[in-house]
Amino acid sequence: MAVNTVDEAKERITQWLNENGHQIRQVDDNYANFHFEIDYPMGTMKRQRVIQPKDYPGLILLLSGVAIAEDHKERLSKMSEEERVEFYDSIRKDLLFLDNSFDMNTDQNGIIQQIQFSYEFYFDSLTKTQLYRGLLLNHRTLLYIVTIFNEKFGIPNMPEMKTPPTATTQ
Repeated sequence: MAVNTVDEAKERITQWLNENGHQIRQVDDNYANFHFEIDYPMGTMKRQRVIQPKDYPGLILLLSGVAIAEDHKERLSKMSEEERVEFYDSIRKDLLFLDNSFDMNTDQNGIIQQIQFSYEFYFDSLTKTQLYRGLLLNHRTLLYIVTIFNEKFGIPNMPEMKTPPTATTQ
């Protein structure tokens, strides 16, 4: 059955997330008709967001990301600019042809601070399979980034967290 309205999309997505036992937190967002933060994979401290932006009628945006560990940022800062660019380019080439998008956020010195992943689709393809396909693809991309940074720089020392993190390269 086709989805034609924001309310229908919100109702279906909420139903599917509840059926699968996810923790759902509604996020106050003036730029979205609805914005959920969910645990994905279910029962973990990793989080993804399901958003229907007001400025993009009919779009569903699945958003996730990873903050780069301080140890890894320190190691990146010790690399030459050429070495960093080569490392970043290898990541870009690996991610380029995936169905999700990515954005590497750097500081003024060219050191990656975080990487954000997004998967977008429209109401005309809103199915439970499509929703979970996007969530899985974002999660696999996060796992790839964590793995590639850990292989390059080693497993970082992580401070103890008092609140659940979204994700880190650990």
